Amino acid sequence: MSKTRLIISAVLALLLVPCTLADEKEDRTKLKAISQDIAKLQQSIKGGSEKQDSLNKALRKAELASAGISLKISTLETKLVALNTELLKLQQHQSILEASRKSQQELISKQMSTAYHLGSEEPIKLLLNQEDPDKISRILKYYDYFLQARGEKLSQYRETLSSLNKVETSISDHQLALSAHRDALKQEQLELTKRQEARRDVLALLNKQLSGSHQALNQLRTERSRLEIVLKSLQESIATLSLPGTEQSFTSQKGQLPWPISGQLTKHFGASRNTNITWNGWLLKAREGSPVNTVHHGRVIFSDYLRGHGLLIIIDHGDGYMSLYAHNQVLLKETGEWVLTGETIAKVGNTGGRSENALYFEIRHNGKPTNPKRWLKKKG
Repeated sequence: MSKTRLIISAVLALLLVPCTLADEKEDRTKLKAISQDIAKLQQSIKGGSEKQDSLNKALRKAELASAGISLKISTLETKLVALNTELLKLQQHQSILEASRKSQQELISKQMSTAYHLGSEEPIKLLLNQEDPDKISRILKYYDYFLQARGEKLSQYRETLSSLNKVETSISDHQLALSAHRDALKQEQLELTKRQEARRDVLALLNKQLSGSHQALNQLRTERSRLEIVLKSLQESIATLSLPGTEQSFTSQKGQLPWPISGQLTKHFGASRNTNITWNGWLLKAREGSPVNTVHHGRVIFSDYLRGHGLLIIIDHGDGYMSLYAHNQVLLKETGEWVLTGETIAKVGNTGGRSENALYFEIRHNGKPTNPKRWLKKKG
């Protein structure tokens, strides 16, 4: 995030939340405690056979490992872009200094040549050969100016050489850093490939266990039950926390909220998912690593892994409204952080056992799912 955006975020946070710094710290502590309680709660929820439970744990481990590596790769790529930009600026500065050095060198060469021709007639000789006092004075002043100018040019030339040397050293350091970062990036990408292969193996075994419609239905029911328990726990716990409250409330933006990603809507709210189970939100297909953005300002109240939903982030918008973003590749915001409308909070992925990259998105009011179509602006 840019420095300007950070400042705006900080200012808005102060405006949105009428609480002291002590209250803010206490709220964050409460939210982290809630997250820990939810993590324990998840462990106590069983679904399917012991084999399925073991495979789900293995899947979680593989996906979290991949997410950690993906985050490292993203950080390295950002650093590489920054280093390349700095290197380009240094190389441009080097070109300017080199042109200046050549120009100064040519000028000094001309002055040295002039000094050589004057050398046969030192000032004392010039004085003895002249009878006009005004002419003598002009000659002495010219000579002084000449010596002074030559000294200044030599000083500038030395400074240019020194600057050029520093820039060349800096360029060399940046090139070494770039090489090291590229090597690190390659290693992380190889490690990510290994983790993804391990994930595919676990997922294949898990899908084999869920090959029957009955097992798949039970799995879906367990996943939904797990999410409902998490949401209920969050809803009860955040009642005492500071909530966002501005002139542009969530309800005032109905039908005008931005889409969380620029993706293809493949599953609609209310569409059949399995026997007796329908979709409570939207499934938006998108390219892996695409930015996931908030639809409205608010506070992150959950940022963690949830079985069946993968890396999940939940934002409280006040007045009982929440938005959910699931199956992310990585999460970029932590529990307790305030976010602005349109701010990037995660990246599209396939965690939670999905075979394709997509974002699962929900809007809830007082814990109940509501159709995102009523809230988001129409495309096109």
